[in-house]
Amino acid sequence: MAPAAPAATGAASPAVTKGGGKVAARSVRLGLPALPPLPGLSLAAQGQTRAASSLYKRLARDVVAMAAGEPAAPQAANEELTEFVDALKKEWDRIEDKYAVTTLAVAATLGMWSAGGVVSAIDRLPVVPGLMQAVGIGYSGWFAYRNLLFKPDRDAFFAKVREIYEDIISA
Repeated sequence: MAPAAPAATGAASPAVTKGGGKVAARSVRLGLPALPPLPGLSLAAQGQTRAASSLYKRLARDVVAMAAGEPAAPQAANEELTEFVDALKKEWDRIEDKYAVTTLAVAATLGMWSAGGVVSAIDRLPVVPGLMQAVGIGYSGWFAYRNLLFKPDRDAFFAKVREIYEDIISA
């Protein structure tokens, strides 16, 4: 049989044979869809996984049920979304000051959006990103030397972290 067409990366993919030899390479890294199965090859020879095989079976079962006029089985993702929305409604009903919570949520959203804009603007400047990386690497090295390198310093640091944690939990 003739070799398969070259892959999108420019490298030639292996040839496809019926005897269970080489199998066509999939474009997993590129995010391209797989080719349809060849008539004479099994799922294992085509490189299909068990999960994909069970997905095909479930989809086929749903199609048969819909063709027969039966409702399809409820999907787990839909159930999870419903549970999440119900829990969110329950928590929202428990809140006494809805105006304050809404104001806080809007302020947090605007703050995150504006902080993202500031970081994006700084990142576009030609020298600043490299300078910020150097400062970050320097600070990380200083922190590790001061708090993590030697055992007495490490013990003191972890004790301080535990103390702060207990202050937060007990408040």
